[in-house]
Amino acid sequence: MITPLAKKENTAPLLVVDDDLYLLAAIKQTLTLNGYLVDTFNEPGKALAAISEKTYSAVIADIKMPHMNGIELFQHIQEIDTELPVILITGHGDVAMAVSTIKKGAYDFLQKPVDEDVLIASIERAVEKRQLGMENRKLHDRLKNQRKGYYFHGLVGGHPIMQELYEIIEAVAEENDPVMLYGETGTGKELVARAIHDAGNRYGRPFIPINMGAMPVDMIESELFGHAKGAFTGAIQQKQGKFEYAEDGTIFLDEICSMPINLQSKLLRVLEERSVTPLGSNIAIPIRARIIAATNKDLGQEIRRGVFRQDLYFRLNVLPVKTPALRERKDDIPLLVEHFRLEYCHDRLLNVEPFSAEIIEQIKRNNWPGNIRELKNQVRRICIFGAQDKMKSSPEKENNIVQKSLSHPIPLKSFLEQIEKEYLIEVLRKEKGLIPPTHRQLGISRKSLYDKVNKYGIDLKTFRMEN
Repeated sequence: MITPLAKKENTAPLLVVDDDLYLLAAIKQTLTLNGYLVDTFNEPGKALAAISEKTYSAVIADIKMPHMNGIELFQHIQEIDTELPVILITGHGDVAMAVSTIKKGAYDFLQKPVDEDVLIASIERAVEKRQLGMENRKLHDRLKNQRKGYYFHGLVGGHPIMQELYEIIEAVAEENDPVMLYGETGTGKELVARAIHDAGNRYGRPFIPINMGAMPVDMIESELFGHAKGAFTGAIQQKQGKFEYAEDGTIFLDEICSMPINLQSKLLRVLEERSVTPLGSNIAIPIRARIIAATNKDLGQEIRRGVFRQDLYFRLNVLPVKTPALRERKDDIPLLVEHFRLEYCHDRLLNVEPFSAEIIEQIKRNNWPGNIRELKNQVRRICIFGAQDKMKSSPEKENNIVQKSLSHPIPLKSFLEQIEKEYLIEVLRKEKGLIPPTHRQLGISRKSLYDKVNKYGIDLKTFRMEN
């Protein structure tokens, strides 16, 4: 059974558990010849004690053992170290049990008789995953220790209201209960959701944002919960839903009030049963993802209007968190402006000078109803149009443009094309009609830029003659 191999340099410690002493010795010899450090146990209880005292890269365990089977051992290991990969060895009759355990978080299962190459390949993948997870955890701990100041897991701000928000994020990050984020449009609710994800024990795992308001109603159920092959016309193959895809990461449901009332009941069942049943299937799939929802509306009012379920509200509103409006922390505006300026410079590989104190004061005087998103857009405009036009595209001016359009209504498509054309002309004028810097500024390809120039009948020579 054992083929001697040249010993490799490998310090990843492995733990093998099996009551069959012959198989235990054979697996240990194979792994040792492949350079692994191996501890073996024929009693699961002793193996658990070792896992509590020592850090292992992976565990290999037989499913069929007296006193404590491999499934029970896996469950106990999860209580000690949730990120430790567990590979189960199973006989032909135990495959269904092994598959069920995989869905609950076990790493892999191998059928007897165990093929050496398959065993080594599975262990190599498990060890790689373990090492990546440990590196992510170290990075996470370093970020957590840097703590607060003006930057916190992607959030920017030193105002006391932000410091309080950072404290709340740290408090809820390690929990598994649902979080409900409240805040006006543009306050950065997705950034807060991602900070909660990164600050907790789900760091490094999938973060799946879903905007309920931007998704076609007839696609929501399939996207969230998946569907079986043939579930409806056009379902030519099985589709994995976002809840299943998220594994043990985080699902972020933005604009939760936009979810149709009939699907709210299905989401409620998912929260209650911690499983999803794909459309057209009778098989429930366990889920481990944490749910964070967000809204810019008054949920109490939405409940009274009959468009949001009260029982779903109670399920989601376990840990409520408010994201502050920009007008509540105007002292952070200089910091945010500089952050967005540097972000723009990095994205476009350009050097834009810091804004003057005068420009910063003008920016602070605005009310910013669109909050952080509106401020970011304004900073990018200033970076594009230069010092002479720094406040040309003010929120007040934009409102005037809209008011003029309302006084002489035109189709929405025509209105948007008019704005696009004017914006394109401004950038071309700034770049003297040159294509390379213009397409980089706009973030589009050369072909797309030429298409738009032709569409709007813009003569590039005009801008070159102006300069």
